Amino acid sequence: MHAALSLSELQQQFMAALYDADVPGPATSIAGNGLAPEARLHIYRNSCNEIQTSALRTTYPAVLALVGEAFFDQSARGYRRAHPSHSGNLQAFGETFAEYLETLTGGRSFPYLPDVARLEWLRQQTVLAPDSQPIDLVESLDTSGGSQRIVLHPSLHLLESRYPVFTIWHYALQPTSTRLVLDGGGESVVLWREDGEVAMATLDPASFACIAAFAHDYSLDDAQAAAMAVDPDFALVECVESLLQRRLITGIKPFVAPRKEPPTCR
Repeated sequence: MHAALSLSELQQQFMAALYDADVPGPATSIAGNGLAPEARLHIYRNSCNEIQTSALRTTYPAVLALVGEAFFDQSARGYRRAHPSHSGNLQAFGETFAEYLETLTGGRSFPYLPDVARLEWLRQQTVLAPDSQPIDLVESLDTSGGSQRIVLHPSLHLLESRYPVFTIWHYALQPTSTRLVLDGGGESVVLWREDGEVAMATLDPASFACIAAFAHDYSLDDAQAAAMAVDPDFALVECVESLLQRRLITGIKPFVAPRKEPPTCR
């Protein structure tokens, strides 16, 4: 006679069987009620797979369009086994899908695919980001000194890629009769929420460096220096004005340099 499984053991075996057809699961503890326990597990497994694969399709439509349903669904099955969901809320389920795509040998024909996935994940994060009231005026902004820092809207996200990731994403979802030609150049993309929708645009390298510095709470001086290291003719005021026009600045705060810990004596 087999010892009765604890609730925790039952749950662990059931979850293992949901993600792997080769795992028998707690079949002896499942009431058949006219259907074999293994058949019930099969139904749950297929349902779980379809729900989670559907969630990935929703989050990554451009990846799906680029690789086709067969490759995408196969990748989704492998991903859910490698990264099983630990929540009924699937909004975070695809968080590491881009990293998983990098491990697939079949993806070598699409080396840009992980970055397309990263862009699509940021689109979801942009939609789900909390709201914050933008400021209308920046008279108090001192662009001549580094004692202040800019607070960006929570929906703003940035992605720098060695591939033309925005161009590829757009072509995947809105293909044209003209063949897409990749010239080897990368693109830097800014994403934000506008009127409830995700907006995206490519940035020149200097503007990307400046806004990335803002996003990391750098001072105005440091942000300007980062941008001018890329382009000596960079205009900080124009960059700030463009953010203001899109209502992506939510505050101006004093910049406080990180406190340096005193050296320890040993």
